[in-house]
Amino acid sequence: MDQKSTNLPGSIATWQRNLLVAAAVFTVLLIAMGGVLCVTQSIRNCPDWPGCYGSIFPPLETGPVLEYTHRVLAALSGLLIISAAVAGVARNWRIRWISFPPLVAVALLIVVSFFGAQVVLRGLAPGWAAVDVGSALLVVALMVSTATIASFRVNNPAHAVRLVYNTSFGKLAVAATAMLYIVLVSGVLVAGKGSITGCLGWPIYSWSLLQADGHLIGNLLRLVLSAAGFVIILIVLVSAWRDRKEHPSIFNIARWLGATLVLEIIFQVCILVFGLLQPLLIIYTVVAAALWALLVALMVRTGLTYALS
Repeated sequence: MDQKSTNLPGSIATWQRNLLVAAAVFTVLLIAMGGVLCVTQSIRNCPDWPGCYGSIFPPLETGPVLEYTHRVLAALSGLLIISAAVAGVARNWRIRWISFPPLVAVALLIVVSFFGAQVVLRGLAPGWAAVDVGSALLVVALMVSTATIASFRVNNPAHAVRLVYNTSFGKLAVAATAMLYIVLVSGVLVAGKGSITGCLGWPIYSWSLLQADGHLIGNLLRLVLSAAGFVIILIVLVSAWRDRKEHPSIFNIARWLGATLVLEIIFQVCILVFGLLQPLLIIYTVVAAALWALLVALMVRTGLTYALS
């Protein structure tokens, strides 16, 4: 890309694209770390906030260190998102897909931070916990979407950007994303006290776990929805493979999404065979966070269309 193209009105600078990508990566790491806290039951290992046992740094024990790491990631993510929002307003106010999502993410980040403090100090009822998880996932979706669009705009500075979902492929991608969002958020609502069902991840297909949660009907509905979402994602992946020559950029994201989905299945099976071992659960929830981010990126990249400015 030459210097002339970077100076076009509404163009996205490479540094701004990199800032948005960094913000997206750190938000994914943040929700993945939140899932790790949940499956390791380390959420309240620092009983005060924002410090830990009255100190700036946590004691050198696994639980407090994990929770403190989550807080550090939250702070870094917040700084990156705020910086991205300021850059968007200052440089690209008229490009709504670049300027608006980070601003919404900042507002949601405030909500998530408030709920995070409440979890430590008082705990949260399932309904508010679902709002917390849903808000965190939306922050990831907003930043991943903006980073995906910015990456496109850097490489195509002379073209306007809009999102259109009038094809069957695009509609399926939106449906799969919506289903996965509902599945991830609803786990908090159907989980029993202290159950891993409330942690970030697709349902673990264990009959004993479903019965232990005490919300059998809700869990069964969640299983049905996750199975339907899985099938739709497979259809999307097959469609992306068939159109890989016409749309290589979509196929590149779909390839990573497919690999992540395979990992999720492998660790699902490992959990059923070997039990609820923490290392397996940690990897399972981290993969779920990556799966969510990649599905959002695929949905956005699918909806991108080109129009001359």
